[in-house]
Amino acid sequence: MKIISVYILIVVCLYFFTKPYANEIEGMLKKLNLSTFDALWLTHIEGMAIGGIIMLIIS
Repeated sequence: MKIISVYILIVVCLYFFTKPYANEIEGMLKKLNLSTFDALWLTHIEGMAIGGIIMLIIS
């Protein structure tokens, strides 16, 4: 349970640190021809992969 709490805390902190750069990030996505929808799916897949690796390490 501690690991999930730490993970959520890290995600929230990263959100607040990157929020001021939202326009720059959108610009990068446009350069790469990625829509926000595609970027969300990519981060979802990345999160599942990292979560899987963390679960392998824990068990």
